Amino acid sequence: MNELSENCAEDVSTTVTSCRPFLKWAGGKSQLLPQLLPRLPSHYNRYLEPFVGAGALFFALKPERAYISDSNEELMNCFEVVKSAPQELLKELQGYTYEKGFYYGVRKLDRAPEFAELSPVKRAARLIYLNKTCFNGLYRVNSKGHFNVPFGRYDNPKIVDAENL
Repeated sequence: MNELSENCAEDVSTTVTSCRPFLKWAGGKSQLLPQLLPRLPSHYNRYLEPFVGAGALFFALKPERAYISDSNEELMNCFEVVKSAPQELLKELQGYTYEKGFYYGVRKLDRAPEFAELSPVKRAARLIYLNKTCFNGLYRVNSKGHFNVPFGRYDNPKIVDAENL
């Protein structure tokens, strides 16, 4: 499990006023928040999230102490990079373009042996890019663990969301 604390940033009072999910995620809880929030305890010591996905409930609650986890290693790497190296991530995302050929080039990176050598920042940028530009923001891999969602058709996907990251 990864610990994310202090409401999404090192100095919340001066840096972040509102956090929201930076990914789209199938099965996300965003639409369920009006039903979930009233059912939560008014006080707790630590927020534990075993299936964080895009983190809709986590971001809505803004807990002081939280442990988030997910079985998706790429997703957890992405959360860690957003927490620890957001400026590097934003700089990396600047190089990504919404173009079909570029998309398929990025998508096939996990099929190459050098994928294991990609830095955490490059892997996080890849995940965000694929999530924002693939069909319906799905995360799906085949039996070999290769991302296999086709290119999505959007007017102008927001690949770089500097304000939220």
